[in-house]
Amino acid sequence: MKGGGKTWAPIACALGASGLGAGCAAAPGAATTTTCASAQSQGNASVQSQGNLPDTPLVGPAGVAGEPDETLGARALAARSPFTVLIFFSPDCHCLAVHEPRLRALYDADHPRGVQFVMVDSEVRGSPERDAEEARRRAYPYPILVDPGGRLANALHAEYATYAVVVDSAARIHYRGGIDSDRTHLHDGRSRYLEQALDDLLCHREPRLADGEALGCALQTW
Repeated sequence: MKGGGKTWAPIACALGASGLGAGCAAAPGAATTTTCASAQSQGNASVQSQGNLPDTPLVGPAGVAGEPDETLGARALAARSPFTVLIFFSPDCHCLAVHEPRLRALYDADHPRGVQFVMVDSEVRGSPERDAEEARRRAYPYPILVDPGGRLANALHAEYATYAVVVDSAARIHYRGGIDSDRTHLHDGRSRYLEQALDDLLCHREPRLADGEALGCALQTW
């Protein structure tokens, strides 16, 4: 799979007690700061969900969304990895732009541990061609997929760019909301909503905060 000019492949490994997937070694230099105390005894049974991801279509350039078709159901996408982060995208959102280095750092830390990241474009101007160019221009290591008619955004009540949703491989929703507590002025003392949710899930725990406030730009949906 390709996004931002880089190889983007699904992760099919299962999570182990350490938080790393079986056979998924951490990439050299990747941050793996989570300490999963008692994760083995807790197991996956302690992780609850907030409902299920609707099976709406997502569209990308050939070779990104699916092979050989360009359209992939959201649940089929989720099934490719133990956890998937969907982040709603707008090319004109400064709030999203300033968060891109943080998202890249989160990707570098958690993608080797079984988490795939996908940007979702639900705006009326979205197209596979435009979004492929945006992904290349921004050097995203993950793809941008189009949400035709804004169906996924509407179903998830996603109103702002930067709105993030975390689902497991069974399409169960475990977190929804903002990336963190910052808008456009970034602070070291922010509340790390998305990062902490992923840390908890990778340790087989329910996220300490399952619904964080999204601070972004209003999506220009259908």
